[in-house]
This record gives sequence, structure tokens and C-alpha cells, in this order.
Amino acid sequence: MSEGNQEIQIKNLKKLLDGWRMAVLPIKSIFLWEQQWHPCAIVATVSVLYFIIWLMDLNSLATFAIIGLFFNFLDFIVPIICNSICNPNSWTGQHEKVFDEVCRSIVSSYNKTLHQLCQFYSLRENSPFMYYIISISMLCTLAWMAASINNVFLLYIFSVVILLWPGIQHRGIFNTLLGMMHMAPKTIKLQ
Repeated sequence: MSEGNQEIQIKNLKKLLDGWRMAVLPIKSIFLWEQQWHPCAIVATVSVLYFIIWLMDLNSLATFAIIGLFFNFLDFIVPIICNSICNPNSWTGQHEKVFDEVCRSIVSSYNKTLHQLCQFYSLRENSPFMYYIISISMLCTLAWMAASINNVFLLYIFSVVILLWPGIQHRGIFNTLLGMMHMAPKTIKLQ
């Protein structure tokens, strides 16, 4: 992805999130676990939302409709609340810098994910055997999991992991775990 194209993406994202900019700063703080209680708050919020979905016991289509209504309501109400609570003059250069940093991070993550997907799909042309082995094994595993485990619970686990992932990366927890696995004693093969 070219640098100019990435700057255009950042500018478009900043324009899209303009009404949310006062809310983006505390959300960033929560997702990066700047306080010790932030991971607990994330898990508790997701747990309450999924508990409500579970209690409502709706079919899949109705659940997606309710979730869509919830996100539309948030998209409508958050800019109104942000503009009424926070004075636009209180937006400082430091706030703008953090907002720009968040937008750059989102665009960078999006582009990395898109690049990895393109690399995976390029396997179809470069190494079709590997592509089909990976695709079929992933899809069979997903089908087995979906048949064995409640779908709402799977979505709950997926949501928690996705929402905790920025904090896990920011704190270096994943890299620490990988490092610990590499430091684990190697087993000796007897011949």
C-alpha cells in the first residue's frame, strides 16, 4: 500500500470519526488497558451484552437486526452526547495528535489484515495444494466447532478476544507467551 493512499485512508477515517473524536480518546485508553480494571470492564460489558442476547433467545436474523439497531443508536447518540458534554474549544493539539495516532493505527491494522488475506489468497495461484489444505482444514475445524459448541458462546469468545487483542498486543503479552514457548526445554528423541 502506497504512503499517499494510506494518508487518504487516514483522512477519510478521521472525517468518518469526526463526531466520535471526543469518545475515541477514552475508548483508546480502555482498549490499551491504561488502567488495571480496563480488561475487566471490557469482559464485563461484552458479558452483559451477550447475556441480554441469550435472555432474549432470538433467532439469528433477529439477533443481527437488534445488534444493528444498537450500533445505529450508538452512532446516532454518541456524537450528540460528545458535542453537548464537551466544548469544541477544549479540543487541544495533544488531543488531535492522539486522535491522529488512533486513526493511523486503525488504518495500519486494516491494511496489514488486508495484506495477509491477499497473501493467503495468492497461495491459490502460487501453491494451490497448500491453499486447499489450509482452507479445507480451517473450514472443517470451523464447522466442527459450530456443530459442537453453542454459536452465541462462540461469538462471545470471539468478541472478547477481538476486543482484548489491542491491549494484549500493547502490553506484549502475546510476545511474552511466544518467548516462553521458545524457551521451554526441548524433548530428547530416543532412537
